[in-house]
Amino acid sequence: MPSHHRYNYIFANTPSFTHPYLHKIVYNPAGLLGPPGIIPGLGNAPWMGTFKVPTLTPPNYRSHHIHNGNQQVLTSPAVLMLHIFSTSTSGSRRRRNLIRQLDLMDAVPEEYRHLIEIKFVMGNKTESEQEEEEIRKEIKMYGDVIRLKSLKGMENMNNGKSWEWLRYVGRQGGRKAWWVMKCDDDTLPILPNLIPTLLSLNPTEPGYVGSAFGRWTGYQYYFQGMMYGFSWGVVKTMAVADVPASTRNSQWDEDARMGSLMFSLPLSPTANPNSTYCSPPPGPNIIYSLPPPVHNPCTGLMRYDMGSKIGQWQGRLIDDATSALAWHELKSDEAYINAYAQAKEQIERSGREYKWVVPDTFEPVAEV
Repeated sequence: MPSHHRYNYIFANTPSFTHPYLHKIVYNPAGLLGPPGIIPGLGNAPWMGTFKVPTLTPPNYRSHHIHNGNQQVLTSPAVLMLHIFSTSTSGSRRRRNLIRQLDLMDAVPEEYRHLIEIKFVMGNKTESEQEEEEIRKEIKMYGDVIRLKSLKGMENMNNGKSWEWLRYVGRQGGRKAWWVMKCDDDTLPILPNLIPTLLSLNPTEPGYVGSAFGRWTGYQYYFQGMMYGFSWGVVKTMAVADVPASTRNSQWDEDARMGSLMFSLPLSPTANPNSTYCSPPPGPNIIYSLPPPVHNPCTGLMRYDMGSKIGQWQGRLIDDATSALAWHELKSDEAYINAYAQAKEQIERSGREYKWVVPDTFEPVAEV
């Protein structure tokens, strides 16, 4: 096991009060870290708790005009908007079509599918005019593609794509949700486990969900890009923050960047800005190198580290489908298909159906 995986695994499976002592004996390949770079514009945005969690309803639609008629677009709030990061290339288009063919929404009972959204996110420039025409046809046929027009170049990955995605969702996405998550297109989300896990969390609190199991310890604490997400309040704060494009799109590892930004969020109304944790001393420090507390006393952010529940398919120490939330590194179509089949087989063998078991409290918002 790589040393940084070992470090993350040990700290994820030991009580937080032991961490200052463990840190002295557990090898950290990156050593002590300096403080995260603070983005003042983000810190000056409205606090995440000021944005109300949307109230769920039966499905509502609006008419969206397209060149040959009207299209009905779902506008009622979701429990989960899961957006799959894709690219404007022919290879990624084939992967999108595979995911559609496998029909991930089959894991959601029909009368509750309006509560779950699965869409693909890509840039606005393609490798050729021919590919652009194929994408136009795809959008017309499926209506499940988000194109981020503000991106430069092809996809702008590691140059602000994730933040631009959150700005789109929080400003013009058309729907609200309790939880907004992204995953890579080589990640299989295991919805019968993922949805109940999110429902066990409190969406009214600022929340950041993912896995730090394989993170590189040389960056501030972050969740790996295979899958992570946020409560609605965090999405809105990230969306409305007055931060210049040059700052949002600065070059940096995309996922580490998002984790670092969580340290720049606005202070909660109950925070003590002069506390050691809110205003730590500069320079390399054990505070920055240890996993932060689940509840950030300054911003109120809850960090939900799912650890081995999100990770490499058939990887060492990664959960099987009875408890995993997502499997990653499904680079080939064959791997994606086999992983999906295995997830279904393992869950059904455990005596469950490969379906989200919807709580009775959701009956009033079912589609009739």
